[in-house]
Amino acid sequence: MHRSVIIITGHGSYATGLKSSIELIAGVNNELYAVDFRENDSDLSLKYKIKKILEKHTDLPILIVCDIVGGTPFKVAAEFVVSGEKKIELVAGCNLNALLEVVLQKDKLPVDELAKLAVKTTKNSVLNFTQYNEHYKDDEETEKMREGI
Repeated sequence: MHRSVIIITGHGSYATGLKSSIELIAGVNNELYAVDFRENDSDLSLKYKIKKILEKHTDLPILIVCDIVGGTPFKVAAEFVVSGEKKIELVAGCNLNALLEVVLQKDKLPVDELAKLAVKTTKNSVLNFTQYNEHYKDDEETEKMREGI
């Protein structure tokens, strides 16, 4: 059995919003944390918030999920990764579907596999749903989609 701590961080209410949605769908998880980067925060205050969580879980690997690559939450989290003090994986740009999948698998997979799962699930769960228009000639793919609905 594997156990990991998941920290979600991002601009505004990104983290608390995703955590709230995950808990609504999958229930409360004591090893899932939300760290928002608010307007009045600095990189130092964000670093402090994340460090407090890491200090609570010295024995467990950590997966940090950020909203966007290159933003302050990502840069702060990357500092923890490169410090090498503990096993930390970092991913950015994940959607709710990916985070839900990761939370549901966090006790079954090692943290590096959770990171890969987050990226793969995000990529596979994005789609463009458009209205079907009878004026367009059916092609094979459209017909397959209609059959699946």
